[in-house]
This record gives sequence, structure tokens and C-alpha cells, in this order.
Amino acid sequence: MKTESEGQNGSPKKGDEKRSSEKILLEPRAWVNLGYSIANSKEGTFFLKNAIPGEAVSAFPLKKSGSLFWGVASEIIKYSPERIVSDCSSFPKCGGCSYRHISYEKELEVKKFLLQETLERSFLKNHIQIPEIEILSRDPIGYRNTAQIQLGFAGSKRIAGFYEEFSHSIVPLPSYGCKNLPNEMNLAFLEFFQKEKTGSAPISKAKTLSYRLDGERVVPYKQETVVFRETIRIPKPKEIVWEIPRGGFSQINRFLVPLWLEKIYELVPEGQDSILELYCGSGLISIALHDKSKNWIGYELSNDSVKQAKKNLSTNGLSARDFKSLNLETESIPMEDLNSTFWIANPPRAGLSKKVVQSFQKNKPSGFLYSSCNHTTLARDLAELCGDSYWITNVVLLDFFPRTKHFEVIAKIEKRNTSSSFSKN
Repeated sequence: MKTESEGQNGSPKKGDEKRSSEKILLEPRAWVNLGYSIANSKEGTFFLKNAIPGEAVSAFPLKKSGSLFWGVASEIIKYSPERIVSDCSSFPKCGGCSYRHISYEKELEVKKFLLQETLERSFLKNHIQIPEIEILSRDPIGYRNTAQIQLGFAGSKRIAGFYEEFSHSIVPLPSYGCKNLPNEMNLAFLEFFQKEKTGSAPISKAKTLSYRLDGERVVPYKQETVVFRETIRIPKPKEIVWEIPRGGFSQINRFLVPLWLEKIYELVPEGQDSILELYCGSGLISIALHDKSKNWIGYELSNDSVKQAKKNLSTNGLSARDFKSLNLETESIPMEDLNSTFWIANPPRAGLSKKVVQSFQKNKPSGFLYSSCNHTTLARDLAELCGDSYWITNVVLLDFFPRTKHFEVIAKIEKRNTSSSFSKN
């Protein structure tokens, strides 16, 4: 499979940023990151949604930066045998999904290849070896436990849905709802609009509806706490419970959270004296891995999340851990906490802060597990962290976001001279 996942090999030139009304014939040649395929024409380089390498398509340029264009294939002139009929009437106009024109098996193949290529490009100068990429996935339908639906009007008509690709116009949800949401959540949205339509509830002034699935209940998670309950096998079945504070972060794939925790448990070595967890959220990882270490230090920006992490350990009948609030972008980790033998991080899409990278390079823990929802910043950070002192033992692609351009990646690195002391899971 050909790919050029970066998608931009040069700096954009200054030029006309207006949309063009002229349809252009294009032949995409490779998959690239962010759910696009890439094509070239006399006008410049195009990044296309709803196009498969090897096809001939026509598209209107919807966004431009110098000689770079973005668009959505509006007409398929030559079909790829890999193309399927989308199961969603809002695709490809809706900006939520990127891969509903190919099978889910093909999507996983594309994502794995893009991850491999991104890592190879980042590691080229360092000659870092990449292990075989493992893939973990589950049902791509109804997987989200959290969603934000945009609210608006088309004239006098009430609409709700997701933003259009390259636009802030709302694409209305199909009558059956969103394929990525569970039935309970789609029904909750339908009930909300029925109440508005019949007058049993006033027209909401909110611009978004933010819902989260709490068991069988659907709750407005920016206003209420949510309790999750899962059974994980580490290796024996163990039920864990954790509460997310109002507006707090949660992994959104309800089918893959147990597998994610089980894989982290498998990869973190036993018998650690101390584990340092960065971006610890509400303490979920520390609950699952409680028996891995005598001491656990967790840092998180939100005070509410830190309080919740302490409460969650208590709820599960586990001994207390040392959770603290710290801005990892601007503040340095205290020296006394940097001697932990193993580090874990689950940062936001921007990746590790410079201060975290510098602390790692200075203190050189024996091992590090990094869970990321952005493989490009993961690759960037790993290239800096590994240097000549570390090697990558495991890379796992967890498709937390089926049918979209995103996915989660777990990577584990170990010190080269201590690799024999760690299991090669």
C-alpha cells in the first residue's frame, strides 16, 4: 500500500484562500493521515475525503493554503474494488467520520500502515527499530459512551448534528441517529427534540448537547458526575468502578476500555518500587494496576480530577496513592518524585510537554509506557525519548475511534541495558 502520511512536503505558499467553484478531476495515489488520500494536479496538491487510491474522482476545492487544497470527492468516475456503500446517509458531508466508504477491515489496515509510516519517518535519523504493531479492535457500531451534538437552525427548522467537513455548518443527524452512538444515546437525542417540538420543553438556548452513557442512563455529563463499572482480567476477572467528575475526561470507546487497561497491565513490569503517572485523570490506570507498585505518584492539571482519583481508589477498597495537581506544561515535576523506576503517561493530543521530555531525558527511568490518541505527536515524542539509551519493545494500535481518522496507540520503551530485567510482553 502506498502512503504519504504527512501529506505536506513543503511550506504552504501565500495565495488566494477562497473556495473555488470549479470541479477538478483527480486521481488519488496514496492514503495520508487524517482520513485523506492525496492527489496531484496542475493546480497543486489535494487532500481528499471519500476517495480511495487508484480511483478517478471529481471534487470541488473547499479549503486552500497556497498550493495545497482540501476537498471531498463528489463524483466517483472510476471505482476502486475496495469501495463499499456507506451505511450512513450523512457521509461524506458530515465531518465526524472518514472511512465509511471502505470496509472496517480495510480501515484497520490503512490505520496500521499510517502508524508504521509515521513512526518510520520520525525514527529515520535515530535508526530506532519498530516492533510488529499489534491491533486491538471491537464492534465499530454504537461504541461511543460520550458525544457532543451541535444545535442550530436552518431557517426556522430546528437541526442537530455534527459539523460539515471544512465548515461550521451543521449536518443534521439521520432519522436513525449516529451509527457511532449507542441506541440509548440516539433515543435521548430524539426525546430531547420531541419535547421541543411538542412544546413540553422550551427551545434550548444551548449550542451543544453533551451526553454520556452511565450504565443504561444517558446523562448531561457537563452537569452531572458519571459512574463507570467494568470487569477486567488481570489475569483473573476483577470488577472496578470509577467516577468521572462533571465535564471530566473519559476514554470514549465503551467496548475497548477493558482491553486497554488489560494491555497496560500486561506491559507494565511487576514489582516496581514506585510508578510515576503523568496526566493521570481520575485515577483509572492506577486502579487497574494497583498491585504493580508499592508507591504510585500521579499528576493531573485538574484539582477536581485529583480529588476524584483519591475517591475512586477508596471506592474500590484500595490503599491511598499520592495524586497531585500540577500544570505539566508550565511547572516542573518535583525532584523527589522523579526517581520512580517506571513512568506512565496518557497526555492530550498535543503530546508530552517540553518539561516532561526534559525531565525524562535527565532522570532516565528504567521504562516508560505511553498511551496516545495522536500518533504523530507520539512519534515525535518517542524519537526524543529513545535516543541511544532506549528501545521500543511494544506498539499497540487500539481503534478507539472506528470509522474516524483517529486511533489510540500504546508504546512501551525500555532502557537498553536493563531490558533483560523486563518481560518482553
